[in-house]
Amino acid sequence: MKLSRIIAMILLMCCLSTVLPAAEVDRELDKRISRIERYIYGDEQSAAVADRLRQIEEDLFGRSTGQTDSEKSRYLHDFIFKGSASNLSLDMKLSFLEWKLFNKTGEGTLEVRLAEIDKKVIGNVSMEPMAFRLEQLVHLTIERGLISLHTVTIPAGTEIRLRMKKDLSSRTATKGDTIPMVVADDLFISGNILAMTKGGIVTAEVKNVRRGGRFGRTGYVNLDVRNIESMDASLLPIKIEDAGSKFDKRKIGMAAGASTLGYLVLGPIGLAGGAFIKGGEVEVPAGTELSVVTTEDRKVTGVLVPRR
Repeated sequence: MKLSRIIAMILLMCCLSTVLPAAEVDRELDKRISRIERYIYGDEQSAAVADRLRQIEEDLFGRSTGQTDSEKSRYLHDFIFKGSASNLSLDMKLSFLEWKLFNKTGEGTLEVRLAEIDKKVIGNVSMEPMAFRLEQLVHLTIERGLISLHTVTIPAGTEIRLRMKKDLSSRTATKGDTIPMVVADDLFISGNILAMTKGGIVTAEVKNVRRGGRFGRTGYVNLDVRNIESMDASLLPIKIEDAGSKFDKRKIGMAAGASTLGYLVLGPIGLAGGAFIKGGEVEVPAGTELSVVTTEDRKVTGVLVPRR
């Protein structure tokens, strides 16, 4: 009897040890798909994971692969954002073309941005899968299809503006919510090296939230914005530089020992520009911009663009 109980306990522990990593894998999978969909479509999609990935493949390549969902999401993420030494990322190619043709980074969904380049280069909008269209445009526009990459350093203290893409309220926010943001402006290093692009995808997460209450208690939302990604998908550690008035975390009710590095508290003391208190709740409208600064030097790969 004793032996059977021991065996049962071992089996239970094994089950738990497999469940926890799987949950973490699912979380990373969701993050990758969210970033991809926001880049391509403007917003996250609502279908099952397998269907969402299949649709992304169809729209980019015109076909679906036999990879697992995790393999697909990793490949698609790197194809769009990271690239390799032998093949630039889709985002690098697209941004270079926009600067060459329009002297600025485009805005909107991937389809909208490609359509503008199509009209400029071939006079009409192609119906080919988006990745193929981009390759054709690169070779039609750029001599030998070559784009110059450079390794540069984004120094500590570099200011980056972020823009919130949806409303945020302490009334409706819940812990774990994803709050979509984008980079508000292109970031150039050494003149013409594009290291971060306007519209670059940034994700914040609600770490804590408190509803407004009686006796004048005002709600607050605590956002985790500790890392953003450069053009080559390198992580840049950041801290909040400007969120309106400076805040005192003891007055707002942050947990003891919580760091303000990379955390933004939206409450009665620390309000982002554009945020306001309404009925005891913190309301932050879409379009609100926040200023962050990098906390460490980071070497990244950027694109030499024909900036005029």
